[in-house]
This record gives sequence, structure tokens and C-alpha cells, in this order.
Amino acid sequence: MAPMGAEFMMEDVPLRLEYLAAFVRAHVEAVEVLDLTRSSRDLEPTLRRFAPDLVGISVNYISTQKSALVVAAAARRQGADVVVGGYHATAISDVLAASPDIDLVVRGEGEQTLLEIVEGRPREQILGISYIENGTIRRNGDRPLIEDLDSLPFPERHLRTRKYRLPFADLESDSETEYDMIITSRGCWGKCTFCTEPIMSHGTQRYRRPEKIVEEIEEIVALHGGKRLRLHIADPNFGGSPKALEALCDALIAYRARCTMDIHFFVSVRTSTIANHPLLARKMVDAGMDYIFVGMESPRREDLKAVSKGAEGREKQERAARFLRENGVAVMSCFLLGLPGQTEADALGLVEYAKELELTDCYFSVMTPLPGSKLYDEALASGRLVEKDYTKYRLYDLVFEHDTLTRAKVRELCVRCNAKWYDDLMLRQEHRRWMSDGVRKRRLYDFAGKFKVLVGFFSFIGSDASNEFADMAPALFVKDMPNPWLRRFTEENKIHNFLEMRRFLSIVGRQKIQVSLETESKPVVSWVMKTRSGGVEYLDAITGRADDTTISINIPIDQTLTPVGVLRRILADNRDLKSRVALARLAAAACNEVAAGWAGKAREALRSRAATAS
Repeated sequence: MAPMGAEFMMEDVPLRLEYLAAFVRAHVEAVEVLDLTRSSRDLEPTLRRFAPDLVGISVNYISTQKSALVVAAAARRQGADVVVGGYHATAISDVLAASPDIDLVVRGEGEQTLLEIVEGRPREQILGISYIENGTIRRNGDRPLIEDLDSLPFPERHLRTRKYRLPFADLESDSETEYDMIITSRGCWGKCTFCTEPIMSHGTQRYRRPEKIVEEIEEIVALHGGKRLRLHIADPNFGGSPKALEALCDALIAYRARCTMDIHFFVSVRTSTIANHPLLARKMVDAGMDYIFVGMESPRREDLKAVSKGAEGREKQERAARFLRENGVAVMSCFLLGLPGQTEADALGLVEYAKELELTDCYFSVMTPLPGSKLYDEALASGRLVEKDYTKYRLYDLVFEHDTLTRAKVRELCVRCNAKWYDDLMLRQEHRRWMSDGVRKRRLYDFAGKFKVLVGFFSFIGSDASNEFADMAPALFVKDMPNPWLRRFTEENKIHNFLEMRRFLSIVGRQKIQVSLETESKPVVSWVMKTRSGGVEYLDAITGRADDTTISINIPIDQTLTPVGVLRRILADNRDLKSRVALARLAAAACNEVAAGWAGKAREALRSRAATAS
């Protein structure tokens, strides 16, 4: 199925499967981990080649439920027993247990449960599983949580068949950055009403010892050949214990001081973790946590109370964002649309609020009560769910009755808010980055990589898989993007001063380049860039189309064009010799940037291999 929510923003390393593989390794003949999330491989030949006795399937998200059933059916045809587990599997254990292709559903943490399954213990004696017995669903008692997380072996990361990435960070073509994931705790003491974590951890959080975490990091560094590393600490509530966090930061600061490799961390924290503990937050920065997701959801206290986060209000959000920004941290967050009482103006105001906080990255998703969450149970009991088939849930669509907004309006607002976040082309963030001490200009090629997420989002909503958007006028997607502020900003802060684009500008020369998005052959928004050989005079985002341009590129957003069709359209819009020459210069400049970017990647790869070999 198509991605949803934060799945647009980052890849999910199969860490849970790697933990399970490590835990049962000594008790089975062989164990393999297959990540099928982005794989086009035919599963049947793979299953025939491995000939497994048992296939375990991780079902952590709604978006993987249907594909998990396909995998289960394929495994059954090969004669394997099938076990499923994970967050979503725990939430809908009865539904999955009733599937004819699934033998057992593991609820909660799976290590000890899976071990007892592979050891052949009678299923009536295994805690934490659900299954069908004589036509009736049987739910054995819950399994106690693992108290000592350091008793678990490190995940078997060497079983991976591909590399993973964090596409919104480390966008430097001459710095080859590897990506991996680690956990320092399990569980969460929070009670967020939209979250399924409470059904897994029952409001309990357990922490690993800092020395064991550092030991695992050393193993990860070796696995990645000593290359520059971005580690995602994927705890549900990182920093849930200030005492545990301080001990971890001290250990990481000491490790980074003696480690010759360049290691950085991406973490997700509650607002109060930063706002209430500024000295501790300073240690987080010193420990290498320079990209931090701060959970905000909304600046309105009544909204936060509705999701049981009333102690995380606007004042703390502003304080946390300001502190992190002043200490050189890139701050990311998410805001929720469709909260009770929210109006259209409130929703669009969230974009302006996010910009006031000077966030580096942000996305806007629709409030969705996941199965197993308190909000879902309440909406189901009150009859307020308008979409009961949760396999259709996406984090861009309203699934319960709202007091002021229609379902179509919320869907529209989700598109508009995510598009409007980019209306200044993220130049403010890039300028702040450049102004920070010791930060050099980012290459134009690398800066363009910041928009991959937006391109992916628009590609998705324009695909056949997302026919929910078929009734929405294409102009709504981009109507909010004209931005008079952009020209003023770029006239006062010349783009070429903080983006490295000398080669590009020397080839393009003096031009007035216009890129327009249009529907029904009428422009909705246009971006106009006026250049000279040594710089950019301004960049503007306007409604309609400008006059006196040397290059005009018109992109219809209400029809699908092939690459050849796009090229033909561009040539048709630039018919005279002068325009064609200008267009050729622009194409040459763009190709030069791409080539330079790839050359930087190749040089960095060679340097990394040479450093590893030595």
C-alpha cells in the first residue's frame, strides 16, 4: 500500500525483526530478514528458495495490513506456519487471528513469545498470543514486559539487503552519510489519545544502560565502515526520564570525544523535555543530537487537552524551538488538522505558526484515531466514525465526524497546508543555516534535494492509489503558494550569498526565468527568477504569469505528461531562437549542477573506501 504520514519523511529500518532474529538465532537452523516495504521482488521464488518452516510478519502500520495478508497467503502456499506481530497486529489481534492464513498473532513485545513458538511449546501455554481454536478466538494472558532490555542481544543488522536513508537531513553530496536506527528505551508513560503505544507498554517506560548503548553504537560504526553516520534514536518517548537522558548524554559526549568518526543523532522528544530542562537540552546538543523532532500537534491548549498533552502548550513550544535553534539544532515538527473546534483559518494558521517558530522541517497531517487508541475506541462507541474500514485510513483524511469541517474540506486543507509550507521555497531556513557559525554554502544540487518529500507527496495524491483527491480542483493544490514576502527577502538576502551556484549562474547568464503551474491552460502560480552572470537579483512567487521573461516553463497540473511530453511542451512555449538559446543555457547549467553533485558523491565514496581500507 501507499505510504502515509511520516512514512513520506523517513524510512523504517526493520529493527524489530532484527531484534527477533538475534533472540532466536541460537534456537533455529537458519533465520533471514526480508524487508518488502520497497521491494518489487516476487515473494514466491524467495520463499521456495528459503523453504522456511515459520514465517513471521511485522504489522506495525495500517498501511502494511493488506500486504501482510498477501505475504501470509504466499507463505501458507509454501507450507510454512505464519505468525504476525507488531503495534497494529496487537491492536487488531482478533481480526488477524481470524485470517485462514495466520496461525498465531503475537501481542506486545515478541522476543520471548517467538522463542517459545519456535521451541514448540504448546500454544495454550504461551503468553501474549491470540489464535483460533475450534472456531473461537482464544486470547492467552498478556506477557509481562521485558524489564532488562540489556539482556536482549543486539539486533542482527548484518542481515539487511539494502541501505536506508533519512532524506530530509544531511543533504551534502560531498559528505557520504550512512543511516541507521537504534533504541535506548522501550515504552512511553504518555497517554496520548491518538497513539497505540499504551497497548504495547501499558504506560511503562524502560531504559537501557548507557554503556550498553555505546557498545551497540560501536558495533554500528564498524558495520558502516567508519563512514559519517546519522543515527535515528527511535524511542517512542526519547528523554522520558531526565535522569536517564543525562546519563546517556554524558556517555555519548565521552564516546564522541574519543571516536574518530563523525556521528550525529536524530531524535524525537516531547516539548516539555526541552522547555523544562534547558541544561539537559544543552547536553543533548553536545552529544551530537543536532536534528530533533519536537512533538507539538497544536499551539492551542484546548487542542492539546483533547489529546492528553495539555502540559505541552504554546509557551513551551516557542521556548523549546528558540533554545534549540539558538544552539544550532535543526528542529522538525508536525501539526494536526481536524482537531475538535478547528476552523479553516485555524488550520491554515498552523503553517504561519510553524514558520514563526523558524522550524527547519514540518508536515501537517489529519488527526486520525488509530485502532487500539483511546480516541478510536471513544469514536467507535459514540458512533462518530464515518469510516469504519481502518485499512482505508490515511493521515490526510478525516475518519470521524467534525463539528465545523467536512471531510472534503479537511482533505483539501491537508494538501494546502503541506504545499503552503514550501511557499517560500525554504529559503529562510537555508539562510539561517548559512548564518550559523562555521556553516558553508550548500550546493544548489543538494538544496534541491530538500523538495523530494514535496514531490513525493504531490506524486502520491496525483496517483491512481489516491482517488480520494479526484474531486478536488487541481488549482487548490497550489493556490496558497504565491508569496509577496519571497521577493522582498531575496532582494535583501541574495540567494547566491548563501547557496553555492556560481557555475550555474555563469552558464545561465542574464535571464528572467519563469516556471508556472497551470490548470485548464491558465496559470495559478508562477515562480520568477531574475539572474545575472554573478548573482540572482530576486526570486518571486506570484499569482498568474509575469511579462518579459526570457524562458517560460508551463507545467499543467491537471493532466499527466510523459517526460517527452513535458519536453515538447517546454519547446512549444519557447519557440523563437532567443528563447531556445536561453533554454539551452538553462539546461546546460542544470546538467552541470547534477553532474557536480554526482561527482561529489563519487569523490566522497572513494574517500570513504580509502579511509576504511587504511
